[in-house]
Amino acid sequence: MASQMPAGGVRMWAAETLPGQVMEAPDHDLTGESKNCPTELLNESVRSWFDEQNGSTLEGALAFVPFILQQAYYEGNLDEKQIVIHHGEGGVVFSDASGFTALTEKLAKKSNGAELLSQCLTAFFTPLIDLINAYRGDTIKFSGDALTIYFPSVDDSNKELCPLYNHTVPAHGSYDIPELSPMATAVLRASACCIEIHKRLHMFETGVDDVRLCLHIGVGCGEIRILQVGGIVPPETHIPRIEYLISGAPLEQISIAEPLAKNGETCLSPDAWELVKDCVIEGRPLEDRPDFHLLLRMDESCYTFPTIKYATQLYDTRHEKCFKLKELNITRRYIPSAVFKQIECGTLNYVNEMRKVSVIFINGSGLDVMSEKGPRLAQELMSSVQKICYAHEGTLNKFLIDDKGMLFLLVFGLPPLVHPDDPTRAVLATMELTQVFKRMDLIGRFGVTTGRSYCGVCGSAKRMEYTVLGDCVNLSARLMSNAPPLGVLTDEETSKHSTGEVLFKALAPIKVKGKSNAINIFKPSLRESTGQIGLTVERKIRFPWYDNPIDGSDVRAKDPVADCKKKVQNLCSISKWSAMAKVSEMLGSPANKALSEQDPIIATNAPRIKAPANSPFADGGVVVMEGPTGVGRMELGEHIITHCATQFQQLPVFGTMGPRPGDSTRMVVELLRSTVAIFRQLNASMPTDDVQALVQVVPSQHAGAMPVIRDLLSSRIMDKAGQAEAFDKALEVVIALLAILKKQTPLLVVLVFAKGSNLFESTFKADADIFWNATGAINKLVKTEKQMACLILCPTLEVNSSAMNSSAVRDAKASNSCIKLSGLPEEFIPEYMANYLGLPVERDATTQTLPRQLRLFVAQVTMGNPLYIRETLDQLIQDQYIKVQPGQCVTLGTFPLDKIDIAAWNHTSMVGGTVCEIEKLDPIEAAALKMSTCFEGPFTLPDLAASSCSQWGGATHFDLLRLFRSTNKLIEKDFIQRVPAPERGTPRNSGSQDTKSKFGEMPYFQMTSALVRTVGAAMVLEAQKKSVKRNALIDRVLKSDLPERMQALEAKKLVQHIPWYYERALRRML
Repeated sequence: MASQMPAGGVRMWAAETLPGQVMEAPDHDLTGESKNCPTELLNESVRSWFDEQNGSTLEGALAFVPFILQQAYYEGNLDEKQIVIHHGEGGVVFSDASGFTALTEKLAKKSNGAELLSQCLTAFFTPLIDLINAYRGDTIKFSGDALTIYFPSVDDSNKELCPLYNHTVPAHGSYDIPELSPMATAVLRASACCIEIHKRLHMFETGVDDVRLCLHIGVGCGEIRILQVGGIVPPETHIPRIEYLISGAPLEQISIAEPLAKNGETCLSPDAWELVKDCVIEGRPLEDRPDFHLLLRMDESCYTFPTIKYATQLYDTRHEKCFKLKELNITRRYIPSAVFKQIECGTLNYVNEMRKVSVIFINGSGLDVMSEKGPRLAQELMSSVQKICYAHEGTLNKFLIDDKGMLFLLVFGLPPLVHPDDPTRAVLATMELTQVFKRMDLIGRFGVTTGRSYCGVCGSAKRMEYTVLGDCVNLSARLMSNAPPLGVLTDEETSKHSTGEVLFKALAPIKVKGKSNAINIFKPSLRESTGQIGLTVERKIRFPWYDNPIDGSDVRAKDPVADCKKKVQNLCSISKWSAMAKVSEMLGSPANKALSEQDPIIATNAPRIKAPANSPFADGGVVVMEGPTGVGRMELGEHIITHCATQFQQLPVFGTMGPRPGDSTRMVVELLRSTVAIFRQLNASMPTDDVQALVQVVPSQHAGAMPVIRDLLSSRIMDKAGQAEAFDKALEVVIALLAILKKQTPLLVVLVFAKGSNLFESTFKADADIFWNATGAINKLVKTEKQMACLILCPTLEVNSSAMNSSAVRDAKASNSCIKLSGLPEEFIPEYMANYLGLPVERDATTQTLPRQLRLFVAQVTMGNPLYIRETLDQLIQDQYIKVQPGQCVTLGTFPLDKIDIAAWNHTSMVGGTVCEIEKLDPIEAAALKMSTCFEGPFTLPDLAASSCSQWGGATHFDLLRLFRSTNKLIEKDFIQRVPAPERGTPRNSGSQDTKSKFGEMPYFQMTSALVRTVGAAMVLEAQKKSVKRNALIDRVLKSDLPERMQALEAKKLVQHIPWYYERALRRML
């Protein structure tokens, strides 16, 4: 599709981008320059619309970019590969506010707490940042409720550097006083700014339960550097994310000065004091640090803060070096993608919310950014942290240097990267990050907490950042400070809500600042695998998902083996289910209940039953079982494996991958261990140690791979290149071993890929590519041998492009052995419910064990997903909405099932996963979805537009086009579907517009999923729901009645009308 360029030089790609949104084209770089800009193809109205949209976006984006970065761009220092973008000197101020934690905690308990906190933050920071800007301060970083401000040393009296200098008003603002040095002037401005801040904002009233805010400030000066580091692309976007930070001697000075100042005070470092000691009046002496000085006020016999501020503004030329429209794309490097999208849509206020997140605070030491190698090491560290954070689908919110040293703030659970297992992701990420610090010979300390926090913008319209605030965030910093070198401490909430992949050891409670009681802390560690995969020495099958969670399972179950077998029995007993019928056809018999009730022993010397002719298990072939999480892949797969092993004596070889980053080596490790297990069954004299056993059976031509295999089996940590090399060598060994084994016994190679709760293909694409390449290599061996079959269990194939191009998938489809699972049909849901609850299966009307209301409720909410059915029933029992009488029936409670707030079950895979999918949507798509939940029946695009881009409110066709595109996206993602237009005169169509227009038939849509409707509706306030319905009704009435009335009015205007008084006068004259 052809591209068009709006005014301002920002290319729009119609195939990918909504009007008004900015995207990089393939030939577009982040310098803001584009090639082939056909703006002349656009008429004036279109250019005006784009200018207005992009101009508004630029205005919002500039608030996230400090002046010094914009200056660096105009000086040619903002190239992506350049780390140090500014090298200068000046004053640095660190301003810390007291009272924000108490404010956040009080408002977190209110339903509109995020809105109220946002208003308080804006009311406080707007005058604060206005004062900072007035003295030419540049707010570099927000550290929660603290600010790091840079006052650059600029020679305003030099006409070449400052063309505005008039030789009348001195740079410091006071006549008849000699000029100060540029550095002294910068510190003087910083001091005057601090004095006025205290005067105007000390004990700031928030209006919330008597909570007041006040500041204590530290001032330093000297040589500084501004660095930009990072450049790794987050999973939810294609824009590299770059962080900037300020470093230098002033940071060390303010780390001492700021704690010395009490509320309402400013403390100057010795270097800063030396420059302004003749310009200010000193406050009380500091007995512990007499070299540091408190600032009381200006020496008004020489200087006043109004005159200093006037001169500062008089010679301020920063506006000349602000980003213009063509530099809009550059700002995206420094703004979280979700925030930038909200800026584009004009809905920035929507990012302010109270939400449950997991927070990681990292303190790093041992790296001097001001040294010769410092910037390069900072870049290496930052990019390494980004890679690990993004691999776990987290957000790197901040990298800064402040009074605590070098700090990272990582957050798991910020839109669109929201997962039910965010606490686990945070802990797993910290464990990988400790290895980064160890490799770089740095000291790192890590604190991980989970809780409800304010997530939103902090600042004013002129300067703001996206941040997280609250007790959870503060506690993470406290745990970080108490952690040992390269150690991780977590809070109790994180330990409670993590999956069984991580074990938590309780440590002695500790006292921390801000807490009256000692808090419980924990040391996390990875759960160790049993090491047994495949056939055990007892000739039983140890499935890999018994020890590692796959497809929504959790290894915290008391007996994971019994739990898995029960799930197999419950699902596979539904013989008439099409997927089970297909499996039974391949196996030649229905499910044998006895096989799933116990741990069967595999008899390698028993008579072997032949698989049905043309079955992939008879002649060698591939079976692919695909589907989303929880639909029964693992249960059917376990049934197939057990049946093949006990009946056909096809011994299983396992290789699973996912869902965590770096799980690629896990696949070959399992393949090696399960292959050796079969060799051991065939030869009891083989060593029990897998490495020693492999030494005996690996062919001589592959003996060179043994050192790498030894490292793999010992879980030695490798870098990415080492992992890739090890994987390839190990896979060659596995294929060679399988070629040997298939001559001795039939084999079933089981390959499993799980994406877990990962939301974006970019997160798991590398592992998926490795998996499907390995699958292709094994498939070549399977195709040449009748003694081998291959079973592949994977997510929906369309999720990954490599899967669609896999030779194994093509062969499975060609042989009609590709099974696509999508949940149980409604008629089989009661049977599965009865199996799970241990009730008799309803065969006719005489055995009513499940109330009809319960059956309908579960079917509508779960859409037949077995995992969702189990979670729903567990939650109904836990909340006492139903009561199960074992072996008999279920009785309902008094509370109506259709009134249950299932959105509160966000800890389940069902609701949590749905929330994640909604959070993942773009802002316009999310808004359209949430408005869709307000309509019980069919609705139209104009119904949605009535609340977001009504033609009566001045919206354009471009606005309507964006909404139309969003509804199409929702249809593609199965959130809504097109439905026939309701009959004329029905309540759903009363007052609506004609279903046909000059553009064709009016499309109608409807939300069919009760789960999505309920979860989405919980994100909309009641007032908003009423507004959406009211606006849609008004729009329908206007479009129905207004045209006819307008026609009548036009006809009336055409009739000649003579006022009555003229008519009477005319009659008198006649």
